Amino acid sequence: MMMRLLALVSLLAGLPAAAMAQIGSQGGPMDITAEHLEVFDTERRAVFSGEVDAAQGDANLRSDRLEVFFAQRTSGSGAGGSSWGEVDRVIATGNVFYVTPDEVARGERAVYELTEETIVMTGNVVLTRGRDVITGNCLVVDLATNNSRVNPPGCGGQAEDAGTDSSGRVRLILYPTSDGDEDDEDGGDAEG
Repeated sequence: MMMRLLALVSLLAGLPAAAMAQIGSQGGPMDITAEHLEVFDTERRAVFSGEVDAAQGDANLRSDRLEVFFAQRTSGSGAGGSSWGEVDRVIATGNVFYVTPDEVARGERAVYELTEETIVMTGNVVLTRGRDVITGNCLVVDLATNNSRVNPPGCGGQAEDAGTDSSGRVRLILYPTSDGDEDDEDGGDAEG
């Protein structure tokens, strides 16, 4: 097990920056912490479990379990992870939170696709920005543009399979902004 762990660490350290998953808009290295790690070399898959936190720049992807899948390396193959190529996708399950400085998204499952540069979250999704709250069955975050879509066409089947509300409705609760609210949000002086 220790050899597999060392192989995974050396593999992750040797990947070019473009091959690393980009859960944050700032890029850079992804720092994953968890209680447990299992490496399945022939499947090119690493499974982190137990209070998983994947941090990159100012973004965090937290979950009970995180699976990282790697593509087949095109040149050379061998033992100890040397056949592992770029990160292909990341799947987070169980109490999933995607946290950025501006938003917090919560759901039951999230899939990050490297080629699409998206995170698709399903299962009782709640997106919070400030005091405003959006709920739905599915949230798609485009990491290249920082645009989000709630319940876009083609996403409903995944959400229904995850045991979510089958109404397919989006709900948005907007709070009015007042001068007093802005001071509180910016950490302004509060009397009290």
